[in-house]
Formats: sequence, structure tokens, C-alpha cells
Amino acid sequence: MSKKIDLMFCSRLAHFFRDVDLTGRSCPEFIPESFPPNCLNDDDRWSAGFLLRYALRFHHLWATYGVREGTRTILGPKAAVSFTDFNPAELLDLRKGAKPQDGVVTQYALTFPWKTATQGGIQRFEPCQEADPEDMDSLCARLMELREMAKAGALRSARYMSKCSDWRWTYPGNYQRCIEKIEANGFEGNTIPGLKLQVKKWSGIGVVVPDMNTARGVRYDILTLIDRKIVPCQHFSHILVCDKLAANAEGISRDKIEEAVLPSCMVWDAPLWMNSVEAHVSTLDFSSRVLMHECSRPKGPIHERGGCWLWFEDNTHRYVRALVTTGRIKVNKMGRYLASLDELDPDRDLGERQEIAVEIAKELEQKHGVKSTYFLVLNSQCPDDDPAYCGFLDGGYYYISG
Repeated sequence: MSKKIDLMFCSRLAHFFRDVDLTGRSCPEFIPESFPPNCLNDDDRWSAGFLLRYALRFHHLWATYGVREGTRTILGPKAAVSFTDFNPAELLDLRKGAKPQDGVVTQYALTFPWKTATQGGIQRFEPCQEADPEDMDSLCARLMELREMAKAGALRSARYMSKCSDWRWTYPGNYQRCIEKIEANGFEGNTIPGLKLQVKKWSGIGVVVPDMNTARGVRYDILTLIDRKIVPCQHFSHILVCDKLAANAEGISRDKIEEAVLPSCMVWDAPLWMNSVEAHVSTLDFSSRVLMHECSRPKGPIHERGGCWLWFEDNTHRYVRALVTTGRIKVNKMGRYLASLDELDPDRDLGERQEIAVEIAKELEQKHGVKSTYFLVLNSQCPDDDPAYCGFLDGGYYYISG
């Protein structure tokens, strides 16, 4: 992680995540009919932490109309992703029990460098700036939007007048047409319109989390994107942990709060650096174990065919990082770390390969302290297909929960 992280409040914009109650009057108008199986969410309530990790794992921010108490705060046909100026001091205020101003600031956020954000199309929001004075419908929509923002407390009085804190990335396509397509054809192959986080122009993203446990989950999600080669390692800048910020900022004046930011950031990218010799030694160890089981176990009749992998729990463990480095482990689209069992005869019964995978998992935990289990896909060699059978790993951060 770079030692020069620019977190001054005027140099970053933040998209904050909040809890969503689907039974309340402030939930998005259009939501997915379901989440993937690795998402362990409540049916009626989505926590801010769940939504942050979901956005990271699937590298996507939904565009919405900013519904608050049953009323849109974004009027007109264009849905948007909202941002605000990022000020670390406000996070410290939250830790001290202060209520967030305007209900916007939370301890769950993605932050973008100001220059990156503005060059990428995130624009300061001025309610009447873009209204055509000769277009009464446009002008009325803008004025109504300003009124709804004021009612929702989204305008920050003097601060708003001196320096606008509201920013938006407006979805450039036809939002309504996309939604109609999803409603007609389902979510298969279609996604809710929004901002694609993996695009190169957004490089330098920071993440804000409340505690180290959440930070570890976020680190898992970021590493999946890097290991799948969706983004380069420099695409994410840092993970700011609010608990650490509070401890480091004790006794520091508000105007010097930035001095406490760097020590409050998790060193998330250390697992990425792997010695090539260590990587190849570990890969040879794994390969020899699989080959030994293949040679020592007789083959029985074939009852089921398909793909068999070893699924690893901890994507930061040195042994796992070694196998990722040499390409022996691939990450599937859901974020599972799967090691191929190349030395096993593909004509061996799938059930027999499962038993061998279980034995290898026991050996690796005993020898290297790394947890793993089997992952099987029936009649397919594609690791992205839904598993017919798989073991259960009760730890780690593969599952996205609130």
C-alpha cells in the first residue's frame, strides 16, 4: 500500500452505504428479485455492510432515484449514483456518538480521488444549473428536486451555499428501457443499470469500514477482483478502519485529523507479494499429494462424471497465495478459490475424486494449517457452474453477510 494516501476532505468524494429496510418508505424503487447463493442477507433488511461487500464483489454500484420517505430526491428520467465530499473528521464524530449530518455519512463507503471522480463524469449537483429556462417541464423538475432535497435535509445550509457537497454520476443510458428489459426477460444476463467499478478510469478507490472484521471481508472481495484479473492491484488504494481512526485520533485537533488517517488504514495488499521459489515449492507439494493419491487408489466403476476441485477458505494464506501465483488456483465468478486436481484421472468416478479431495484437505490442514473442502460440478468441467455437491466452510469471507 502506498504511504502517500491523499485523504484530505476536499480531495475525495464518497459514496456512503446505508441500511435498507424493504418494508419501509426509503428503499430503492427497483431491486433484484434475489441475490446469488453466496449472499446471506435478510429478506426484508439489507445492512450497509452487506451492500458495500456486494458492490465490491460484483464491482457495481446501482443507479437509483434516491427515494427518501416515499419520495424521489432525484427527479427526471435519469437515475444516478450519489456522492458527497469526504471528510475523515465526520467519521470520528460518528465514533463519538454524534448523529450523521443529513443522515448521509456512515462508516461504510467507497471513496474516489477528486480528480479521478470529476474526470470520470461525477459532477457537482446544482439543482437549477442544467435546467433550460425555456423548458418549463425541466425547470419545474429541478425546482421540485430542490424542494424535496430540502425537505429530506439534504441541503447543508451555509455549507451548501459556500461549497456544494452533493455530487452525482448520472447513468448515461436509458434507465427505464433497461428496467423494462429486466422485467420482461428476467435478471439472467441483465444487471441493474449503474456504475461499473472495474473500469480503469476509477483507479484509486478507497474503502471505509467500521472495524477490522469488516475490513477482512472487504480485503477478501478486493483480492477476488485482482486474482480474477478484473482489476490491477493499484485499482484500490486503501481500506480505512474507523475503529483505528478513533484510537489514533485521540487528542488530535479536528484540523489535524488527516494525520491519523494513514495509521488507520489496513495493509490489505501484503498477500499479493509472493516469492516465486516459495510459490513453485508449494505448488509442487500440492501436485505431489494429488499424484500420490491417484497412484495409490484403485479405480472403481463410473457412476457420475463432472469436475472436481479443492475449495480453499482463506485467500490470504501463504499456501493459497502460492497456488494462485502459479495458476493452480483459479477464482470462479462467485469468488471461490478452486485448485484443480489435474493429476487425478478424469475417467475416475466423481464420487471417488470427492473422497480423495477430502483426504487431501485433511492433510493440508494438518501440515500447513489451511482449510479446504471439495467442490463438484456434475456433468461439467466449468468451475463457474453451480455445484452439485460441495463441502461447507464455516469460516472465511466467501459468504457475503450483513
